[in-house]
Amino acid sequence: MNPREKTLKELQEYTDKELIQKKYYELRNDPVALKQYAAEIEDTVREQHILLFDFPFVHHPDLLRESDLYPHLSISHVSNVNVVRHLRYTPVFEHSHSFFTVLYVLSGQCGHTVNGIDVPMAEGDVFFLPPYAKQTISVFDDSIVLNIHIRRDTFGDYFFNVLRRNSILSNFFINSLYTTEPIQGILFHTGTNEEIQDLFLEMYREARLDDQYSWRILDNMVPILFATLLRGHSDSIEYIGEDARDKLRSQRVAILSYINDHFRTITLEELADVFHYSVPHISKLIQNEAGIGFATLVRQVRMNHATALLRNTHTPVSEISYLVGYENPESFIRAFKKEYKVSPSAYRKKNVPAEE
Repeated sequence: MNPREKTLKELQEYTDKELIQKKYYELRNDPVALKQYAAEIEDTVREQHILLFDFPFVHHPDLLRESDLYPHLSISHVSNVNVVRHLRYTPVFEHSHSFFTVLYVLSGQCGHTVNGIDVPMAEGDVFFLPPYAKQTISVFDDSIVLNIHIRRDTFGDYFFNVLRRNSILSNFFINSLYTTEPIQGILFHTGTNEEIQDLFLEMYREARLDDQYSWRILDNMVPILFATLLRGHSDSIEYIGEDARDKLRSQRVAILSYINDHFRTITLEELADVFHYSVPHISKLIQNEAGIGFATLVRQVRMNHATALLRNTHTPVSEISYLVGYENPESFIRAFKKEYKVSPSAYRKKNVPAEE
């Protein structure tokens, strides 16, 4: 059995939690049998935190963070990326994430809503969900649905290099990170494309392996996935939400994208000149789109790039200071501590694995 076949077999197998949720679902129309089964599994549900909401002690936060989902996986502490299979027969509940989510239907189908919008997904569909959007997922058969979770604070040079040239994905992430009204999401239709399937399977396999190299490999596979989707399936994109397509192609997103690409040295005067606006007018556009002023936005972009460099490289703090646009390290350290309440060195120590 080759690695692909082995991974597919593993994904098709039901976990103990899924088997409990499946039986509970199948008994939903038989109150007597359901009550008896609930008594049998109560201790297990309590101990394993199984999401069966008929039990009064079972609850979930409205906002899920990495620490909520993966408290026992070391990869969650050091990686920008994780990949999990959605547990089948999990009761439907609305929730949001503090991170980006890429939802992929490897086989079958998936019930799905985003902020109340019904977005059902078929085999091969890939959905990009921004942070804090409210989502429901329903899988009540043998379908296999994978989730890639990507930290919100990692979109500095580390991931954006492959997304430059004003791509739809680049604009999606810019819109999600720096505007007050992000779109609901974008949906690719890839059908039975084996190249896409293999990328998701390899990423799932790497996340399950979870050794000292996994987080680096996963981080580097994400840009490959993005580029492959853009190369082969840009013409199949659906834009979710009111005026979503226009928002991603708007001049305002182009302005934010330019700031993200030139954040080291950008000035308001330069920005106004590039886009042929007066300084007051472009300043107002930024305030309306991002909800913050130009200087605050540039500092936010710089901090996002700085955290990516701190997490993913061994570059000295003094050099990172220069790379993100600060002329002296002291100014950078003060700005960083103001934003994150810790020094750059302390942030790195917390977020980089001890082996390195």
